[in-house]
Amino acid sequence: MRFTAHRARWVADETWHPDQQSRWVDNGHYELSVPYSNDKELIMDILKYGPDVEVIAPDALKESIKIQLDRARSQYG
Repeated sequence: MRFTAHRARWVADETWHPDQQSRWVDNGHYELSVPYSNDKELIMDILKYGPDVEVIAPDALKESIKIQLDRARSQYG
């Protein structure tokens, strides 16, 4: 996941998983990688950050996020 500079300072203080890996990247963005087995909880955590996060891998998780966002958008016309 890549978080915007605006949201990065809060995310950097959180522990999502004991084996997480993270790094600061250009323009103050923050990248976070966490191992997971059940994507449902992770998807909920990701969605709460709205436009301040981008899932960059794996493709299956990106697609799951896209589906959830499409479903939400369809409720508003």
